[in-house]
Amino acid sequence: MIDAESELPVYQQIAAAIRERIEDGTYRRRLPTVTHLEQEYGVARNTVLQAMSHLRDLGIVYTVRNRGSFVRQVTVTTVAPESGMRIIARMPTDVERAELELADDVPVLVVEHPGGRVEVLPADATEVHIP
Repeated sequence: MIDAESELPVYQQIAAAIRERIEDGTYRRRLPTVTHLEQEYGVARNTVLQAMSHLRDLGIVYTVRNRGSFVRQVTVTTVAPESGMRIIARMPTDVERAELELADDVPVLVVEHPGGRVEVLPADATEVHIP
């Protein structure tokens, strides 16, 4: 599966293979451990960690310290601002990060609707449509 002759770095080949397994349903929620992936692909731990970092950067997976890596379930939300609405960007709380399955560096958008309803949405999966 890993092509040593490829111009594509090994970590990207591993990331692509993991992504294929996510897309075909092999990995639905939790990914195998780093140790398992090291053994499966016959590569060093650092190479697997690079692949996981690449997948996190793409927003495909997220990692919870001491628990493992998980497939991120992404649904894009569109927000259409209306009169009296406020949209604030900030970093999430730890609880919000866990509930929204966010990587450590992904901010949230806090949408305050007229009337008091508040939504907290992941910034990397939210579109603000301004007509």
